[in-house]
Amino acid sequence: MFVFGVLLAGVALFALATVVFGKADRVRRGAWATFGIGLFLSLAFIVGSCISVVPTRNVGIVTSWGKPTGRTTGAGLQWTAPWQDIDEWDASGQTYAHLGDQCVWVTIAAQRRACIPVQIEWSAKSEKAPENWAAYREVGERSRFEVFVERRVNPQINGSLTSIFASFDPLGSVDVTSGDAPAPDLNKTYKEPLIKALTTELGDEIVVKSVAFESPRYDEPTTQAIAAYGQKILEARNLEIDKANAKTRAEITRTDASVDQVARCLQIAEKLGKEPGLCMGGSVSLTRPVQSD
Repeated sequence: MFVFGVLLAGVALFALATVVFGKADRVRRGAWATFGIGLFLSLAFIVGSCISVVPTRNVGIVTSWGKPTGRTTGAGLQWTAPWQDIDEWDASGQTYAHLGDQCVWVTIAAQRRACIPVQIEWSAKSEKAPENWAAYREVGERSRFEVFVERRVNPQINGSLTSIFASFDPLGSVDVTSGDAPAPDLNKTYKEPLIKALTTELGDEIVVKSVAFESPRYDEPTTQAIAAYGQKILEARNLEIDKANAKTRAEITRTDASVDQVARCLQIAEKLGKEPGLCMGGSVSLTRPVQSD
């Protein structure tokens, strides 16, 4: 627009020269009209090239002949030199949303596989906008910012997820007393480590606002391993109960064997109203009388 305005200014100047040096009145009148129109359009295009509108929550990158000047602007109506332009860099909130079936598959402990549902809210730092704008180029219909997200931000998020979940063992969430396998609370265990990892890798370029996990899913071999582990815990618990019952029965048997049979027979005879002499005749077995109707 600025270049076009300069060209129109040249046309206006040429028309002015025709007015000054022209001899025919008709030519001079036509030159005056050309000068007036050319001057008006030239000024309109030059002034228009100085005005840009930056959308809300975006950062304006001021460029001069296609190169960043290092200057940034806020949102709204902005003025620049005629030979400068303003390109946009998105500083609004962004969402890395991979919840539900869109969860992220990672390799966990023992080379098992888990699908982690996660949502991360972040925004680009405005002070790093000129540097990042210059580091990336538009690809097809994708803007520089979209290329930045695709090539810089998302790979670092995926790498951080892979790193912090490398030691995650779902068998550790199995209840060692009942064998039940409740869903692990990933927010309690992995929220802060993920924020720390992302801040380490991207802290100069983005701000991580929030991280939220849902319950993970597992591949079939991992699901079977969890079920088998829970079954072993249940079997071990039942075995311990059987051992405890057997120990109790053995103790009762030993106690009965240590009791004097004659003394015990006399106690039973007294209780049942039997003759105690039966306990002295070698038979110590007493039974309750059968009552008839």
